[in-house]
Amino acid sequence: MPADETAPPTVSVGLAVEDFVPTLLAFLGFVLLAPSVLGRLGAVLMGAGGAAKSTWKLLHAAWGMDVPWLDDLLFPLLAAGGLLLAVSLHRSLRWWSSPLVIAGALVAALAVVQRSVQPTFVFATVAVVWISILGTVRAAKHGSGLGAALFPVSILAVMALIPLRGHAASGSLAFQWVQQGMNTMAQAVFCIAAVLTYRAVRRSRTDQAQPDWPSSRDLRANLAREDARHRL
Repeated sequence: MPADETAPPTVSVGLAVEDFVPTLLAFLGFVLLAPSVLGRLGAVLMGAGGAAKSTWKLLHAAWGMDVPWLDDLLFPLLAAGGLLLAVSLHRSLRWWSSPLVIAGALVAALAVVQRSVQPTFVFATVAVVWISILGTVRAAKHGSGLGAALFPVSILAVMALIPLRGHAASGSLAFQWVQQGMNTMAQAVFCIAAVLTYRAVRRSRTDQAQPDWPSSRDLRANLAREDARHRL
């Protein structure tokens, strides 16, 4: 989601509606990746930021309404939610999370002092990338090689959008659909990676909780040996 920093000059209704698709995919990925209630709260905040931006686009495209505060919510909510989700993932991996909290507090203070969302834009971008890196580690830890491989792919796909924003044709509707399609693909890859990681985590927890009961064949063999011993 951070790759979509500003709305294009002209947005069709179809493009505005489609913008909800990558927002929903990213939200589902964040929720599935969250290892705790704190992380899920962060995922909700991140999803709310994306939904606010998509709603602003739809209002602008369909009715010509400009609601600046909806647009401005994107990066503050992404930054706050990204911080909570990253802290949650750090704790699940037993990594030190204090530097994240300190960095988040400094960014919030800087944004208030400057009265600008720019610090939150930078922090949100770094946080989303870092969450994908943490997702890679979490997937690998629980045995999902494909999930671990897909998280970096989603990062590269989002990064590929950055130079496109400065392209000479970026204002054309066709070019916007290209960017939107790439963003949707990036979030779909992220969501798939999160699903695979979620399934791997659940599987590993089930394996750990499963008691090591002997099989029926082992039980019969043990009974036969006991019977033979008693006969002797």
